[in-house]
Amino acid sequence: MNNIIKLSLILMFTGLLQGCIVSELVSDKEIKATENSAFTTDGRLFVVGKNRYKESWIFEIIKNVDGSYTHTPYVKGTVDGTALGGINDAPDGEECTFTGLTASGSLLYATCIQTSGLLGLRTEAVSLFQVETTLNSERIKTGHMTDRNFIQGDAEKSFDPNWFMANGMAVDSEGHLYISNIKAFFAPNGDTISQVTITENGDTSFLDFSHKTWISGNELFPNGLQIEGDTLYYTGGSNILKAKINPNFSASDVNVHYNGSKLATIDDFAIHEGYIAYSKISVPGAVVILTPAEFEDKAKKYSSIRMKVIPSSIVYQPNLPEGNSLFNEGNLVVTSFLSGGLYRIAL
Repeated sequence: MNNIIKLSLILMFTGLLQGCIVSELVSDKEIKATENSAFTTDGRLFVVGKNRYKESWIFEIIKNVDGSYTHTPYVKGTVDGTALGGINDAPDGEECTFTGLTASGSLLYATCIQTSGLLGLRTEAVSLFQVETTLNSERIKTGHMTDRNFIQGDAEKSFDPNWFMANGMAVDSEGHLYISNIKAFFAPNGDTISQVTITENGDTSFLDFSHKTWISGNELFPNGLQIEGDTLYYTGGSNILKAKINPNFSASDVNVHYNGSKLATIDDFAIHEGYIAYSKISVPGAVVILTPAEFEDKAKKYSSIRMKVIPSSIVYQPNLPEGNSLFNEGNLVVTSFLSGGLYRIAL
């Protein structure tokens, strides 16, 4: 493309971003502590947050006939899921807090942590949920990340859930699940990213899986995690890093994708055709758009969108073939853990 034409397109798009519309979809009085969110392939949107009673739930976001939006409680956070695996069955086990959430096809995957101690900094249990969302076939499977199903590497310490606080999640083309660990900087294993391999075990409420350390490092507060093509991207402090998923599903060496401001931590992000929109934890909060970059190169800042709240997770509304979308194609849907609520950025 002619460089002059390319520059004018960038300037035009940057101007559009500066004039974009930010609106509140669901009030912060209705959903508190909104964290991660995910679209299933049929266009349904799910988000984790807390209700007025401080109970942690996966909510489904519903579009009303008048064009407004509401939320429906879908799965309650309990350490063992539900007694028989059904969506409407009685919750099983003590309460836990949903942190990570992602989708693959019609399947939702979520992490739910049970904490204790001062400020809830000690992790007692890490539960992993798999939720089949297909109507009339809905099913919850639940298992725990423990040392018993941990594949321990050479010279590696055993798994201790106290040093694992799950957050970002993504699924690769073969169904492996990847989870970021906010406590990686302090963890004896330095398990920044874990890889989960699920074993199919039929119609049961037990989720059978093994997990291992996929990337070990000393990144500060790994949060968001996304996969596009054969590359896994994740945040660490104010940076976004990346690793190739090798043909044998091991990790390549880690490259830096973007160097952010040292004064502003990155939480989560969405990626579409190489463009990244990330949530900047700052005052005022902002969503920052990055240019695409090859694996050997670094991305650059494209533009930023100010928000009245500090954003947490971001998901991108794709163009669905059946046209049954909640929002217009290209809209960004944003959560805010600190403020609650659900927000839309119309580009």
